[in-house]
Amino acid sequence: MFGLSDEQYYNPELLETIRQTRERWFYFLDKLETRMHEMCTAAVPEIQEVFNQDTDPYKRAHSHMLMGLHGQINQMRQKANKVMEENIFHFIDCVAAELPDFISLAGRDYHAKLNTFRIDCINRHNIFEEKIAHNTSVLNNAAGKQDLETTYGEQLAAFESIKDKFVCRQCGGNITIPQIFFIATYITCPFCQTQNTFTPSTGAQMVLHQARSLAEQRTVHLLRLYEESKPKDPHLYKQYLRSMFDEWNKIVPDMAAENEKFYLRMLHDHSNSINHY
Repeated sequence: MFGLSDEQYYNPELLETIRQTRERWFYFLDKLETRMHEMCTAAVPEIQEVFNQDTDPYKRAHSHMLMGLHGQINQMRQKANKVMEENIFHFIDCVAAELPDFISLAGRDYHAKLNTFRIDCINRHNIFEEKIAHNTSVLNNAAGKQDLETTYGEQLAAFESIKDKFVCRQCGGNITIPQIFFIATYITCPFCQTQNTFTPSTGAQMVLHQARSLAEQRTVHLLRLYEESKPKDPHLYKQYLRSMFDEWNKIVPDMAAENEKFYLRMLHDHSNSINHY
């Protein structure tokens, strides 16, 4: 591919190609980061305005706006990953296949240069990922941090005050609600066996909507440990993810089975995203 292969192997054309490929990769990520920064900077005041004007208790307009912005950032990530796979790692594989063996002095020298190129490109990609994490955090916190823990505690206290005041619609017998529910649920009367519908308050229903965010607030210190690790430690991410889902399940235990499937899928996706390293 790049010519000579004997003990006197010398390939300035290859070295220039490596230099140019590195330069194009860095420039490409610079452009993506600039676009991402401009998008997020412009979005912050809009997020704040939408959040403050949204009278929906679920803040769905705000959530939809965030989802759209996260989607655009994810498209940038996917584009960078694709270019890295096709233009960096594929290039490295092709070059390595044409280099002299490690047993020769020239072979060791050029393999070392290629490995330096690989590390430089990966380190630059790590910086790109850090900027994604930063900008995502800026978007998520643009409307201000909600005190979800206090809200959750208030709903638990509210439930304790009403759990023994539910009355059967058929026989009028008092029914104790066995646990806090976040969606409409059938409760069987212990006296006449009539199925009664218990509908939780809007505040209680909001707990289900906010459960993941609350679990993330409780485990943010573990996520920070992972994000600050250099290089990124997959074991720290797994520790964070497991703890976050455990907290989520404590808040809404009825969702534990579905959440576990979600946990395994997120773990699998994260593992796949770092396999090419």
